[in-house]
Amino acid sequence: MRGRVYSVRVVLLGPPGSGKGTQAARISARHGVPAISTGRLLDTEIAAGSPLGRRAESFVRAGELVPDDLVLDLVADRLYGATASAVVDHVPATARASHDAAVGASSVARGGSGGGASSTGTLTAPPATPTADVCQGFLLDGFPRTLAQAEAFDARFACAGCALDVVLDLDVDEDTVLERISHRSRSEARLDDDAETARRRLKVFAEQTAPLRAYYAASGLLRTVDGSGSPDEVAARLEAVLAEVAGR
Repeated sequence: MRGRVYSVRVVLLGPPGSGKGTQAARISARHGVPAISTGRLLDTEIAAGSPLGRRAESFVRAGELVPDDLVLDLVADRLYGATASAVVDHVPATARASHDAAVGASSVARGGSGGGASSTGTLTAPPATPTADVCQGFLLDGFPRTLAQAEAFDARFACAGCALDVVLDLDVDEDTVLERISHRSRSEARLDDDAETARRRLKVFAEQTAPLRAYYAASGLLRTVDGSGSPDEVAARLEAVLAEVAGR
């Protein structure tokens, strides 16, 4: 049941095994905003065989970070749809953008305007406008991953209707995280959740997020939340922070 009484634009940070996915789903359901996972978006693009998906797939298969420009295109396409080019200065090579371009070309071939030409034939770029489902807020899960992504988001997206309200950082000690990952590995038979891999992922996460934490702390957006305890206990702490942010 939804209980949102205020809009919310959130970045959710947390190491593997922190319960981030569970809490993202709860915040999404309670506040009626989409939980946007860059991992799932990438999976969709790869499965669709889009130009972006084909470029990203090699990095994903190698276990490397997907380049910042591809991730920014992905997020721009999700947040702004047809007007994404206004924030990234080009049309993202996503499945949706490719489809829209094909439809536009077909319309022009039939003698239509394609939706982007004036009476003088000059193309006009529409301003960046958030898609309908993110107008009241959104939750970003897995983005930003790097300082460059965070800086680019603030420079390009924030002034186009998507300024962040808060960055929630789930704090869970390593022993608890490793135990949760071990339990998940046993219950879901996930090959990427063995102890050695889990420790390596935690190390990489810590290295990646240290600059992000400093960046968002300096801007006053960072809120560290105790991620230990039951999902209900953690959810209550997160909601308390969101209510505080809404009332400031």
